[in-house]
Amino acid sequence: MKNQPNGSKLNRRNFIAAATAGAAAIGWSSVTPAKDGPTRSGPTKRIRWRFQARREEQSFIDGSIVPFFRYSSVGNTRSNGNLPLMRDFENRAVSVSIENLVDFPIQPTILNYESGPVIMPQETAVWEFTMPAAGTWMFTEALLGPIASSAGFAAAMVSNPTEFSDPMREYFLLYQDADDRWNNAIDNGNVPDESVFEPNYHTLNGLSYPHTAMDSDTRVSCVVGEDVLIRVANLSNIRHSLHFHGYHAQLINRNNVPDNTLPEKDTFAIPANSTADIVLPVTQDGEYPLHPHSLTATTDNGTYQGGSVTLIDAQR
Repeated sequence: MKNQPNGSKLNRRNFIAAATAGAAAIGWSSVTPAKDGPTRSGPTKRIRWRFQARREEQSFIDGSIVPFFRYSSVGNTRSNGNLPLMRDFENRAVSVSIENLVDFPIQPTILNYESGPVIMPQETAVWEFTMPAAGTWMFTEALLGPIASSAGFAAAMVSNPTEFSDPMREYFLLYQDADDRWNNAIDNGNVPDESVFEPNYHTLNGLSYPHTAMDSDTRVSCVVGEDVLIRVANLSNIRHSLHFHGYHAQLINRNNVPDNTLPEKDTFAIPANSTADIVLPVTQDGEYPLHPHSLTATTDNGTYQGGSVTLIDAQR
């Protein structure tokens, strides 16, 4: 893709000035130690996660190396595949410390819930907020808008009910689709052409096949006879139809709202920027693919087999 005209250049000085104009009253805080995992030690106690926002390069099976801009777990903050995982109880006061190592401002956001402070390059900020209602949530970046997911900004967030008994095994599968022209434009300091989005790299928890099938957070390992909760997050600009080989599963929530309108089936439409909770009854052993029902999503820039394929590995 050709660079945008000079008027569209991402002039960092102007961009930073504009970003900070709406954040003049924000006070920056120093990094605090990370602590991960739910706790019931009192309503005012705060759980602190630590991220870095940084540029990284990812290699794909077609031989390409694509720049991404991602949140990365620091210290004791858990990861889910190649993305951070934030988990706590609903309505709890929590905080996340984010060090911005990319060369443009960022603004962390919980999609469809709340946004945090603008964080300048080489600055660190602590965002304090209240955990949203129980359910499956996506943590991304606000200033880039629809470009953020292609760029790579994502983290998984699980808000547990106050009375949480952890009744079943669960996985969080977060799908993203990248147009490498967008990513390269950002990398070169330009504004991507948002009028054309043709994603050619597809990731699951920040990984692509075969790494998805080798990652313990992304390969769905289970035992015959149990039910598995699969939290699906489609942080993308396109719809996916998630297809289960070997099984029928049951949709229970869409965007954290109960939904019992569908029978058990093997394919579920997940609109862009939405979540779904699906219960998988493990009825037989074996290895079965789990992937979006789109040929391009199972490739890396057209090279098969790659993309956001993973496996269900069921044992007796």
